[in-house]
Amino acid sequence: MAASDTRSYRMAAEAAVEIVSQKVEILLSYAVQVGCLSMETQGQAAKEKLAMIQKFFSTQDGPSNSTEWLGRLLRSMYDAEEFIDKFHLRDACRRHKALHMATRPLATLVSKYILCRDLSNLVKAMKEMCQDQYLRSKEETEGVREGKPASSSSHASHPRQGKKLGRLTTFWDQQASTSTVWRADKRQEIMKRMEEKIEKPGGIRVISILGEQGTGKTFLARSVYKEAMYLGFDPRAWVHVSASMDMREFLFEILKQVDKLVGDMKDMGLYQITDKLYKQLATTKFLIVLDDVHPSNERLLQRLVMSIPLPTEGCIIATARDNGVAEMINPDIEPIVLEDLGCGEIQEMLAKKLHRVPDANSLKNEEKIIIERCQGLPLCISLLGGLLSNAGEHERTTLLKDGSRMTLFNILELSYHRLPDHLKPCFIYMALFPVASPIPTKRLVRLWLAEGLLDLHCYNREGKTTRPAEDVGETFILELADRNVIDVVSWRADGSPKACQMLTSLYDMIRLIAMSTGFLHIHAASKSKDRNNRDPTGQQQQLLTQTRERARVRWLAEHMSVVTDGSKGSYPDLSLDHVRSFLSFYPRRGILTKDISKFLRKLTSKTDCSLLRVLDLEGVYKPSLQGVLHKLVLLRYLGLRSTVLDSIPREVADLPYLETLDIKHTNITSLPSSLWKARNLRHLHLNWFYVELKKILKACSNDVMALTQLQTLSGLVIGEVNENFMRDHTDSLTTLTTLKLFLQRSDPDTSGAAGKAVADWISSRLTHLQSLTFGVIQEAEPAKEDEPPKENKPVTSHIGPLPKLLLAEQHHNLFKLYLLGQLNKPIWAELLPGSLRVLTLSGSKVDIDMMPELGGLLRNLRTLRLLANSFVGTSMRFIKDGFPSLMILKIWRLPWLEKVIIEQGAMQHLKELECRFLDRMKGVAGIKECKELETICVVLKKDAHGFVDSLNEGKVVTMTSMVVLEYKPLQ
Repeated sequence: MAASDTRSYRMAAEAAVEIVSQKVEILLSYAVQVGCLSMETQGQAAKEKLAMIQKFFSTQDGPSNSTEWLGRLLRSMYDAEEFIDKFHLRDACRRHKALHMATRPLATLVSKYILCRDLSNLVKAMKEMCQDQYLRSKEETEGVREGKPASSSSHASHPRQGKKLGRLTTFWDQQASTSTVWRADKRQEIMKRMEEKIEKPGGIRVISILGEQGTGKTFLARSVYKEAMYLGFDPRAWVHVSASMDMREFLFEILKQVDKLVGDMKDMGLYQITDKLYKQLATTKFLIVLDDVHPSNERLLQRLVMSIPLPTEGCIIATARDNGVAEMINPDIEPIVLEDLGCGEIQEMLAKKLHRVPDANSLKNEEKIIIERCQGLPLCISLLGGLLSNAGEHERTTLLKDGSRMTLFNILELSYHRLPDHLKPCFIYMALFPVASPIPTKRLVRLWLAEGLLDLHCYNREGKTTRPAEDVGETFILELADRNVIDVVSWRADGSPKACQMLTSLYDMIRLIAMSTGFLHIHAASKSKDRNNRDPTGQQQQLLTQTRERARVRWLAEHMSVVTDGSKGSYPDLSLDHVRSFLSFYPRRGILTKDISKFLRKLTSKTDCSLLRVLDLEGVYKPSLQGVLHKLVLLRYLGLRSTVLDSIPREVADLPYLETLDIKHTNITSLPSSLWKARNLRHLHLNWFYVELKKILKACSNDVMALTQLQTLSGLVIGEVNENFMRDHTDSLTTLTTLKLFLQRSDPDTSGAAGKAVADWISSRLTHLQSLTFGVIQEAEPAKEDEPPKENKPVTSHIGPLPKLLLAEQHHNLFKLYLLGQLNKPIWAELLPGSLRVLTLSGSKVDIDMMPELGGLLRNLRTLRLLANSFVGTSMRFIKDGFPSLMILKIWRLPWLEKVIIEQGAMQHLKELECRFLDRMKGVAGIKECKELETICVVLKKDAHGFVDSLNEGKVVTMTSMVVLEYKPLQ
């Protein structure tokens, strides 16, 4: 076979060996716990052989292994994964049946015997393959895995307690924006064109960014897209335009971003979408970015232009590789053309990554030699910087010895090959998501966890937790970002990554390799064409067919209907019995909503129990789960967010290994009461409906193992709780790290004992909290259990007084706090811990300026949001040395505020100031003291420009934009 086939098999084999190594390690923990000596002996032998192969891979610098040997290795790894997972499935089924009938010890012994036999066969196969590569010395691999750190990156060395803050701060500071350094002239030119008047009557501002792969088109467009918010461009939409995109999909993607569609609008037809889009873009200063436009997308662009009302203040930005696209979009205006970087720019860019300063003189001679062999593409420099910043002496020496010129493909391949072993399967898993699709990091980490890709780094040999899996997953994302193989496309207010995506070039490479080797399958439109008018999906299907006899589908993603394939009209020819993950990104509409239930039944039709661990249907319209859930005994992740479901089957409470249940943005208003007895549930996202807290706490008291793993409890509304009952059940849910809870009161006096009992429980027992949202809302009495609820989300028309919280003394890991409700003479030093990075206050009605005290107390705060009626005074003063870490300040709807004073030395790192609906505001004195301020956003009444004048007078040189939006107050 060709060298490319060898490379493909090697990449897949490296990831497969890591997955099996982790599964063997977990088996060893199980063997120690149950005292099975034969299983432990065989598992240890398998572990040693796998470590030898990983050591062998790490010392090989090119694809020198034979395809035949790699193919045998890959098949062995797939078989090993199969029999290990089936052992766990038999064990899970046995435990499940034991709840309803007498146990059968003989079945357990038989299952262990089968596993030991299979492990013995695996050891023999590994021994033969090691001998084929002359890997015979056990001593060579001592310490390869024992004592090996979890990561080669500096991020992984932080233990949990008190270190998350340092880890995030370090990464945030190192990832300072480079958009003002690289391509700064092009960026300014685009911003200028966006604001220019249209000379041609009835024209539209269309800006083309043209360049070959790796020139930084998307990076530049994203930089402008973010900045456009501060230029008054609202709404905004970003669409990655694939070659296979149809008209409805294209326009609907734009519409749901500019209109924030609710789920029941997924059934709209093309005419309805076009009409609604026309109305939404009328009289607005919109921005639509079309990334990676192909010549075949001409009809889509024409239809989009027809959907825009003229004249317009809006703007369209399109990135493309083909010059014909620029002429097709706007032949009268020259495109923004991106060329290769010059030698000086290349060295400065690399120096910025390696030494944190854009100074070519800081580069070592060896670094300059390596970079000279590289193309002047920003993507090449970025990936090479990620490689060198994490490379050891051996890797640098190898790069120096190889004197050949490195192409973009060489660097892409090397970037994956040099990933630490534990990151490779995690990285491949990201290819299940659509290309250029932002992936929420919390969702990604929980998917990794459900697939068992984090287990090895969370537990010791005795099976005890050494580190939270969520921290491990977050560290993995930071490592991938530090190596520049993924982009962090958005950040949370606390400085942690919010969403990320795989680089498009790497995605194309990884997806084809993973599909061709049977690692995963993505069911996408077969009509897609690449830039050479070839059918890449067809190529992948053919390659997959070649390997299907020796590799069954384990990770499956649906990008178009997997049931009604437009080209075949029936189910695709897939082996579905061994699928571990199923993710659907096909929202469906109309009659097609029944497809998913048909497919799930097919997925589980041949066995009593399924190997499925992940079922992620986020965004799928009202999927039916009836008759399926009871077979998913290994299911760890059930994602139903934004499905608009009205109810959930009771069988969800019987899933013994369920870790994540997400029903946010649905119409579900109740859960099976037995769910509160779940022993492995870690993350529960509700949709702000009423739940009786007494039931939850009582379930935990009756079963000491119930909810002992729960970390996230979000979207919960509770009623009054008996004080004596709370006092007797305060030891429940103490593992929580995220709590989003509203206390709903029908009594106007909300300062009673019940509220105090809840506040005391949070203050004294939930000391592991990292994020807390707590509020008091005054509403009518919630519906009784035998009455149907009127709403799934309470109307927060009245905000009540908050009971006294004392968080400062014990909540040392609390990073994010949102308080909704009136604060009665708060003692800030008792309420707020110094660890806070994000503080949001709403309805607090504090009448004394708290900024001088908070500025000294909250030294780590990055984001401060003062929302509606949080402060009812007339002036606010930020004192010298106050808020030394503050970067974002948002002040909204403070009706009495007239003046803000910023003293010299206050908020030295403030970058973003946002003021909205401050009707009496006259000015901000001392704004020029904020030396790093970049953007100001102001929303004010039409006749209140005195405030804006004061901001203009205080502009600092670092400012890049200030946007002023007007509104007309309601009469």
